[in-house]
Amino acid sequence: MTPMTYAKVAPYVVGGLVAAILLGLCLALYQYRYSEGYRAGVQDERLVWQAKWDRQVAELASAKARSLQLAREEEQRRQDAIEKVRQDAEQQIARAQTDAVAANAVAVSLREQTRRLAARASQGASHSDTAQPSQAVEQPAVVLADVLGRIDARAGELAAAYDRARAAGLACEQAYDALRAGPLSPSP
Repeated sequence: MTPMTYAKVAPYVVGGLVAAILLGLCLALYQYRYSEGYRAGVQDERLVWQAKWDRQVAELASAKARSLQLAREEEQRRQDAIEKVRQDAEQQIARAQTDAVAANAVAVSLREQTRRLAARASQGASHSDTAQPSQAVEQPAVVLADVLGRIDARAGELAAAYDRARAAGLACEQAYDALRAGPLSPSP
């Protein structure tokens, strides 16, 4: 090729090179802007999801705190109810014991009176103007007084035990009802 042909072709070659360089720069700039836009979009999407995540975490934490507070209030309500039932049961048992002591005092007095009457009956029978009664005739009144005294004593023991058992049973039933009546328990 001759120098003249280089001179004719050179502007085209230089123009092609400049066009190629400009095209390469444009592609590089486009790639840079695209990747920056992509990164910005990814970052924006991360921020959106992070905000959703943070909001969900806050809602769950709030719900957990409310649930714990409600559970504590329910537990306190139940404890208060059980304590009231326990105090009522103690009062009932104390009343039953007081009543048992009073009844026992009356029973002792009654047994004493029965013994005195039996002794008087025995003495009256032995001092009568008629024939002297035998020992066997005197014994029924004493035996009867002794049997009645034992029966009365045992009845007092059984009544006291029954009163304690009844008070304990009622307390247990009231405690169960107090626990079932709470807002967290399922309805029957």
